[in-house]
Amino acid sequence: MLAFFAFIGFEAMVNVAEEVEEPKRTLPLAIAITLVVSTALYILVVWVAIQSVPRAELAGSTAPLSLVFERLTGASPALISLIAIFATVNGVIVQNLLASRVIYGMARQGTLPAALGEVNAQTHTPLLATAVAVGLTLVAALALPIDRLADLTTQAMLIVFATVNTALWMLKRRGDGGHDGIRVPMIVPVAGTISCVGLLVADLMS
Repeated sequence: MLAFFAFIGFEAMVNVAEEVEEPKRTLPLAIAITLVVSTALYILVVWVAIQSVPRAELAGSTAPLSLVFERLTGASPALISLIAIFATVNGVIVQNLLASRVIYGMARQGTLPAALGEVNAQTHTPLLATAVAVGLTLVAALALPIDRLADLTTQAMLIVFATVNTALWMLKRRGDGGHDGIRVPMIVPVAGTISCVGLLVADLMS
Protein backbone atom coordinates (compact mmCIF):
# COMPACT_ATOMS: atom_id res chain seq x y z
CA MET A 1 0.00 0.00 0.00
CA LEU A 2 2.90 2.35 0.69
CA ALA A 3 4.28 1.54 -2.75
CA PHE A 4 0.90 2.49 -4.23
CA PHE A 5 0.96 5.70 -2.20
CA ALA A 6 4.28 6.59 -3.87
CA PHE A 7 2.52 6.65 -7.26
CA ILE A 8 -0.36 8.89 -6.20
CA GLY A 9 -0.31 12.16 -8.10
CA PHE A 10 0.38 11.18 -11.71
CA GLU A 11 -3.33 11.24 -12.48
CA ALA A 12 -3.71 14.74 -11.04
CA MET A 13 -2.27 16.37 -14.16
CA VAL A 14 -5.64 15.91 -15.91
CA ASN A 15 -6.97 18.72 -13.71
CA VAL A 16 -4.95 21.21 -15.75
CA ALA A 17 -6.01 19.73 -19.11
CA GLU A 18 -7.51 23.03 -20.25
CA GLU A 19 -4.05 24.61 -20.01
CA VAL A 20 -2.40 21.99 -22.24
CA GLU A 21 -2.01 22.04 -26.00
CA GLU A 22 -3.62 19.00 -27.66
CA PRO A 23 -4.63 17.39 -24.34
CA LYS A 24 -6.06 14.24 -25.97
CA ARG A 25 -2.60 13.39 -27.25
CA THR A 26 -0.38 15.08 -24.68
CA LEU A 27 -1.95 13.98 -21.39
CA PRO A 28 -2.04 10.19 -22.01
CA LEU A 29 1.56 10.37 -23.19
CA ALA A 30 2.57 12.46 -20.17
CA ILE A 31 0.91 10.03 -17.73
CA ALA A 32 2.60 7.04 -19.38
CA ILE A 33 6.02 8.72 -19.33
CA THR A 34 5.55 9.74 -15.70
CA LEU A 35 4.70 6.19 -14.66
CA VAL A 36 7.67 4.68 -16.49
CA VAL A 37 10.19 7.27 -15.25
CA SER A 38 8.88 7.13 -11.66
CA THR A 39 9.02 3.33 -11.62
CA ALA A 40 12.59 3.35 -12.97
CA LEU A 41 13.67 5.90 -10.35
CA TYR A 42 12.05 3.94 -7.50
CA ILE A 43 13.71 0.71 -8.63
CA LEU A 44 17.06 2.48 -8.93
CA VAL A 45 16.75 3.93 -5.41
CA VAL A 46 15.88 0.53 -3.96
CA TRP A 47 18.76 -1.12 -5.84
CA VAL A 48 21.26 1.46 -4.52
CA ALA A 49 19.87 1.05 -1.00
CA ILE A 50 20.16 -2.74 -0.85
CA GLN A 51 23.61 -2.63 -2.45
CA SER A 52 24.84 -0.11 0.11
CA VAL A 53 23.33 -1.31 3.38
CA PRO A 54 22.44 -4.86 4.52
CA ARG A 55 18.73 -5.53 4.15
CA ALA A 56 18.27 -6.41 7.83
CA GLU A 57 19.78 -3.07 8.82
CA LEU A 58 17.54 -1.23 6.35
CA ALA A 59 14.46 -3.02 7.66
CA GLY A 60 15.31 -2.07 11.22
CA SER A 61 15.90 1.60 10.45
CA THR A 62 13.22 4.24 10.99
CA ALA A 63 14.83 6.40 8.26
CA PRO A 64 16.37 4.00 5.71
CA LEU A 65 17.17 6.60 3.03
CA SER A 66 18.94 8.79 5.58
CA LEU A 67 20.93 5.74 6.63
CA VAL A 68 21.89 5.00 3.02
CA PHE A 69 22.89 8.63 2.44
CA GLU A 70 25.03 8.68 5.57
CA ARG A 71 26.69 5.36 4.72
CA LEU A 72 27.51 6.37 1.13
CA THR A 73 28.64 9.96 1.70
CA GLY A 74 29.76 10.02 5.29
CA ALA A 75 27.84 13.28 5.66
CA SER A 76 25.16 14.07 8.22
CA PRO A 77 21.71 12.68 7.34
CA ALA A 78 20.31 16.13 8.15
CA LEU A 79 20.84 17.17 4.52
CA ILE A 80 18.73 14.35 3.06
CA SER A 81 16.11 15.05 5.74
CA LEU A 82 16.02 18.71 4.67
CA ILE A 83 15.61 17.68 1.03
CA ALA A 84 12.78 15.34 2.04
CA ILE A 85 11.04 18.16 3.91
CA PHE A 86 11.21 20.48 0.90
CA ALA A 87 10.03 17.70 -1.43
CA THR A 88 7.11 16.90 0.87
CA VAL A 89 6.08 20.55 1.17
CA ASN A 90 6.26 20.92 -2.62
CA GLY A 91 4.08 17.85 -3.04
CA VAL A 92 1.54 19.16 -0.54
CA ILE A 93 1.36 22.53 -2.34
CA VAL A 94 0.83 20.87 -5.72
CA GLN A 95 -1.82 18.52 -4.36
CA ASN A 96 -3.67 21.39 -2.67
CA LEU A 97 -3.60 23.30 -5.94
CA LEU A 98 -5.07 20.36 -7.82
CA ALA A 99 -7.57 19.50 -5.07
CA SER A 100 -8.86 23.06 -5.13
CA ARG A 101 -9.44 22.76 -8.88
CA VAL A 102 -11.40 19.54 -8.34
CA ILE A 103 -13.56 21.26 -5.73
CA TYR A 104 -13.99 24.22 -8.08
CA GLY A 105 -14.97 21.97 -10.97
CA MET A 106 -17.49 20.03 -8.89
CA ALA A 107 -19.03 23.29 -7.67
CA ARG A 108 -19.34 24.55 -11.25
CA GLN A 109 -21.15 21.32 -12.15
CA GLY A 110 -23.57 21.76 -9.25
CA THR A 111 -22.23 18.90 -7.11
CA LEU A 112 -20.90 21.21 -4.38
CA PRO A 113 -22.12 24.63 -3.14
CA ALA A 114 -21.92 27.30 -5.85
CA ALA A 115 -19.72 29.53 -3.68
CA LEU A 116 -16.86 27.08 -4.12
CA GLY A 117 -17.02 27.65 -7.86
CA GLU A 118 -16.45 31.40 -7.66
CA VAL A 119 -13.22 32.87 -9.05
CA ASN A 120 -11.55 35.85 -7.39
CA ALA A 121 -11.65 38.96 -9.56
CA GLN A 122 -8.02 39.90 -8.84
CA THR A 123 -6.20 36.55 -8.76
CA HIS A 124 -8.52 34.76 -11.21
CA THR A 125 -8.28 31.67 -9.00
CA PRO A 126 -10.86 29.85 -6.83
CA LEU A 127 -9.69 31.21 -3.46
CA LEU A 128 -12.52 29.71 -1.39
CA ALA A 129 -12.01 26.27 -2.93
CA THR A 130 -8.27 26.57 -2.26
CA ALA A 131 -8.92 27.56 1.36
CA VAL A 132 -11.18 24.53 1.83
CA ALA A 133 -8.54 22.20 0.34
CA VAL A 134 -5.80 23.66 2.55
CA GLY A 135 -8.04 23.51 5.63
CA LEU A 136 -8.88 19.84 5.10
CA THR A 137 -5.20 19.07 4.60
CA LEU A 138 -4.24 20.83 7.84
CA VAL A 139 -6.92 19.02 9.84
CA ALA A 140 -5.85 15.63 8.48
CA ALA A 141 -2.14 16.35 9.00
CA LEU A 142 -2.62 17.50 12.60
CA ALA A 143 -5.15 14.84 13.62
CA LEU A 144 -3.48 11.72 12.22
CA PRO A 145 0.00 10.17 12.39
CA ILE A 146 1.80 10.20 9.05
CA ASP A 147 1.71 6.43 8.47
CA ARG A 148 -2.03 6.28 9.21
CA LEU A 149 -2.64 9.31 7.00
CA ALA A 150 -0.73 7.67 4.13
CA ASP A 151 -2.76 4.47 4.54
CA LEU A 152 -6.09 6.32 4.58
CA THR A 153 -5.06 8.39 1.57
CA THR A 154 -4.19 5.24 -0.34
CA GLN A 155 -7.51 3.63 0.57
CA ALA A 156 -9.40 6.72 -0.55
CA MET A 157 -7.51 6.83 -3.85
CA LEU A 158 -8.19 3.14 -4.47
CA ILE A 159 -11.91 3.79 -4.00
CA VAL A 160 -11.72 6.74 -6.42
CA PHE A 161 -9.77 4.75 -9.01
CA ALA A 162 -12.13 1.77 -8.71
CA THR A 163 -15.13 4.08 -9.16
CA VAL A 164 -13.63 5.80 -12.21
CA ASN A 165 -12.70 2.49 -13.84
CA THR A 166 -16.16 1.08 -13.13
CA ALA A 167 -17.76 4.17 -14.69
CA LEU A 168 -15.60 3.82 -17.80
CA TRP A 169 -16.44 0.11 -17.92
CA MET A 170 -20.18 0.89 -17.85
CA LEU A 171 -19.86 3.70 -20.42
CA LYS A 172 -18.07 1.39 -22.83
CA ARG A 173 -20.66 -1.35 -22.35
CA ARG A 174 -23.45 1.10 -23.15
CA GLY A 175 -21.52 2.57 -26.06
CA ASP A 176 -21.72 6.09 -24.59
CA GLY A 177 -19.17 8.79 -25.26
CA GLY A 178 -19.73 9.34 -28.97
CA HIS A 179 -16.94 9.86 -31.46
CA ASP A 180 -14.77 11.71 -28.95
CA GLY A 181 -15.09 9.10 -26.23
CA ILE A 182 -12.07 7.51 -24.53
CA ARG A 183 -10.83 4.77 -26.81
CA VAL A 184 -9.24 2.11 -24.64
CA PRO A 185 -9.70 -1.69 -24.71
CA MET A 186 -12.35 -3.01 -22.34
CA ILE A 187 -9.65 -4.96 -20.47
CA VAL A 188 -8.17 -1.67 -19.17
CA PRO A 189 -11.11 -0.52 -16.97
CA VAL A 190 -11.91 -4.13 -16.03
CA ALA A 191 -8.34 -4.77 -14.87
CA GLY A 192 -8.27 -1.38 -13.15
CA THR A 193 -11.44 -2.07 -11.18
CA ILE A 194 -10.41 -5.58 -10.14
CA SER A 195 -6.88 -4.58 -9.10
CA CYS A 196 -8.04 -1.55 -7.08
CA VAL A 197 -10.76 -3.48 -5.26
CA GLY A 198 -8.35 -6.38 -4.66
CA LEU A 199 -5.71 -4.10 -3.13
CA LEU A 200 -8.32 -2.37 -0.97
CA VAL A 201 -9.75 -5.65 0.34
CA ALA A 202 -6.27 -7.06 0.99
CA ASP A 203 -5.30 -3.95 2.95
CA LEU A 204 -8.47 -3.95 5.03
CA MET A 205 -8.03 -7.64 5.88
CA SER A 206 -4.36 -7.33 6.80
